[in-house]
Amino acid sequence: MMTDTLTIRLSRPAARFRIVEEPSCASAPEPTEVDRERTDRAQAELSHLSEALRQQHENLSQLVATVNALAARLNDLHQQTVAHHRSDIAKLAVEIARKILTQRIDRGEYDIQAIVEEALKRAPARQNLVVHLHPEDLAACQQFQREDPDNQFAELDLVADWSVARADCLVETPKGIVKSFVEEHLARIGEALERAQ
Repeated sequence: MMTDTLTIRLSRPAARFRIVEEPSCASAPEPTEVDRERTDRAQAELSHLSEALRQQHENLSQLVATVNALAARLNDLHQQTVAHHRSDIAKLAVEIARKILTQRIDRGEYDIQAIVEEALKRAPARQNLVVHLHPEDLAACQQFQREDPDNQFAELDLVADWSVARADCLVETPKGIVKSFVEEHLARIGEALERAQ
């Protein structure tokens, strides 16, 4: 290989020189058969992974749709069960309340004064009132009359009535009768529970 000599004439002496070589325009080496096989394998593997991810995404979407459908069906079943058994649930709730109230009444854990006052609020008249009470409750109300002659009990005609249960009262007025019976209250609660959505 022979090199060409380059001669440069300068008008003045130079202190330094720097030789710059022009880069060669040699092309990139041809890929070998091994390189092509590696590239083909990498592309095939990438394609396989892409397909696997697409399939997993599709499977996951189907699972989500199935779970949502099951949740909707369970919700419908719950609503139907509650609607179908609403009456039974209401009866059970009232029966539980009845047992609790019965125990409290048996132990005397109720305020007969408050019960009579509530019945009086619903009375259609305010004069000539006769209040029927269980004999055990009558004694407590008579005591209220004696303790405070200025309260609303002072004007009431209190009557012992064995047909009236403890914690109940019946108010007779010239315009009608007002009942405050535990059983009637429980029946109204049961009806309200059955109507509730």
